[in-house]
Amino acid sequence: MDILNTILLVDDDDTTNLLNKYFAEAIDDTIDVVTAVNGLEALQFLENSDIEAIGPCLIILDVMMPIMDGWEFLELFNQRFDAKFKEQVTISILTGLDANKIAKKAKENPLVQDTVEKPLSDEKFRALIGKHYAEKLSQ
Repeated sequence: MDILNTILLVDDDDTTNLLNKYFAEAIDDTIDVVTAVNGLEALQFLENSDIEAIGPCLIILDVMMPIMDGWEFLELFNQRFDAKFKEQVTISILTGLDANKIAKKAKENPLVQDTVEKPLSDEKFRALIGKHYAEKLSQ
């Protein structure tokens, strides 16, 4: 069962990326899981990828990161990619700090579909996949 093609985990915490990669692969081992430690690395991955080949894509984005944080990533993502590309991408904010404030700010950004509090458990990950890819889960 091929749920989605790519999950891009963007977090400066290697342990968080490792656990989230494990959860994704446990749901479907055909998912291509890519990690980036900041928004700049994530943008570079997306700019150098063929979205037709990797899409649909789920981006799980931390907001507090060095070099380029999640908010800066969202701003540049919106500027650099066309509407067709953005349609293939689901962005979920992952946060552990001041979750209510971040959730409020995330709701104001049309690129963000939802906010998930750290730590991301297997249950939360399955709910996230189910929410955005429910039609694919039933196939």
